[in-house]
Amino acid sequence: MSGPGTIEIRRRLPAPVEEVFRWWTEADRLREWMSPIGTVEAEVDLRVGGSLRIVMRGDGRVIDHVGEYVEIDPPRRLVFTWVSAFTGARPSLVTVELEPEGEGATQLRLVHSQLPESIAASHRDGWGAMLDRLSGSLARSAA
Repeated sequence: MSGPGTIEIRRRLPAPVEEVFRWWTEADRLREWMSPIGTVEAEVDLRVGGSLRIVMRGDGRVIDHVGEYVEIDPPRRLVFTWVSAFTGARPSLVTVELEPEGEGATQLRLVHSQLPESIAASHRDGWGAMLDRLSGSLARSAA
């Protein structure tokens, strides 16, 4: 999964795989981190063919994202489509893979593919900021 229009990010997160998976699949948890800045509205219908909706609000902008769950393999893998005003006419694809790493930590691999080449770098930055927020939320919830 590489090539133009594809980004890959790896990140070590301070929580067990099962907990990290919950933060990716429960609307209440997504509302805490699934935007680079500002606030988040989230709706989740967690089943293959079910929908995902994320509304990011910040910097005077509102960005609506919709998707559909393609693969759900708790707690190791999640695949969903991702569509917004910034991802082009075709749905892009987000793949999240989680592996246990040491005592109580998780290695995350995120691949966002089928993006227009012109916006791949901005999505890498956006996902990086969101994963920073996720890491902070996980650390706070464990404290």
